[in-house]
Amino acid sequence: YWPGYNSADDWGSSYAGHFMLEAKQKGYQLPLTFLSNWLRYQKNAARQWSNQRTAYNDDMAQAYRLYTLALAQQPELAAMNRLREAKNLSNEAKWRLAAAYALVGKKEVARELTQVANIDFKPRSYDYRTYGSVFRNRAMALETMVILENAQQRDLAVSLAKNLSSQRWYSTQETAYALLAMAKMVQKNGGKSIDISYASNGKEITVKTDKAIAQRDIPLNSAQSEIVITNKQGNVVYATLTQTGKLPVGQELAQQQKLRLSVSYLDALGNSIDVSQLRQGTELQAKLTVFNTTNDSYKNLALTQIVPSGWEIVNTSYVDGNDSNSSNADYIDTRDDRTNFYFDLDAKKSRTFIVKLNASYLGEYYLPGSQVEAMYDNTAYARNKGEWIKVVQ
Repeated sequence: YWPGYNSADDWGSSYAGHFMLEAKQKGYQLPLTFLSNWLRYQKNAARQWSNQRTAYNDDMAQAYRLYTLALAQQPELAAMNRLREAKNLSNEAKWRLAAAYALVGKKEVARELTQVANIDFKPRSYDYRTYGSVFRNRAMALETMVILENAQQRDLAVSLAKNLSSQRWYSTQETAYALLAMAKMVQKNGGKSIDISYASNGKEITVKTDKAIAQRDIPLNSAQSEIVITNKQGNVVYATLTQTGKLPVGQELAQQQKLRLSVSYLDALGNSIDVSQLRQGTELQAKLTVFNTTNDSYKNLALTQIVPSGWEIVNTSYVDGNDSNSSNADYIDTRDDRTNFYFDLDAKKSRTFIVKLNASYLGEYYLPGSQVEAMYDNTAYARNKGEWIKVVQ
């Protein structure tokens, strides 16, 4: 979930606006009321920034805000000049502010800023508050280089591409910025067309396009298949094979790493019950407990409890003022078939959540396993196996 444009999280506002404006440039229709409200908020925040610098609204947040306003063709030049003259301007802010100047046609000023900046980024405490990292910051620097036609852009792009092609995990923010910067580089510099053929399952298929990227589905008929690719041009073509699939229902894997997740089902009186077969109309509740087994605290955990089609979630959040879930979670998203909890968890601590349910519809259904994961750290997660359940008369 993204913070709203009028919230205390000013980075969230700029982030939402950035990708909203990128979508608009591609021809997507967006609500004019939202755009005007967002621009009004951003312009006011940019003008007042010199007097409201806080831990969550530092020079990088201001530079990003000014960049998005420049992208919206409503730059705040006075605020840009004030930020440029600020003492101890961070390396990240220099690159983002340079992009803002470049977008408004002041490329000489932008180049002056980049000359006193570098791409040797260091981890910063505020990276966490902006869901960023050294990799994310390098991607943002590449975007600035593309706008300025900087000769170093190719070397940086190759470095980012190698990282994206590796087995290393990247967050949604890191991946989004890297792909955005790489796409802008390809669009700005152009690329040769593709003319290849590949053989799979005894059949040869030709792929010929004037675009820089082509994607094809390749069905595999056996556990071991060979795919032979032939490039018919003098350019270099990078091939990536991505395999997807899902385990059959009931054969998913129970896994726990750094987090432990226990789920029990209770009746209306709080006694444990067997949910494999319930009478229609039975009221019950799922008790989910997440325990952090490490000595490190985790932020932005997401816990998901999906219910079978024959059960209904009894959402009492509108009437129950003493709902314990509200005090344990930063945000709760209840839908027809699931409840999502978002929260932080300190080292060696646990949190318990209750989902009230009703066995409503007769039949046999599948109850998926519960799962919890750190949204920005793929090493912390826990998943339970599901089971078949029945609702009987």
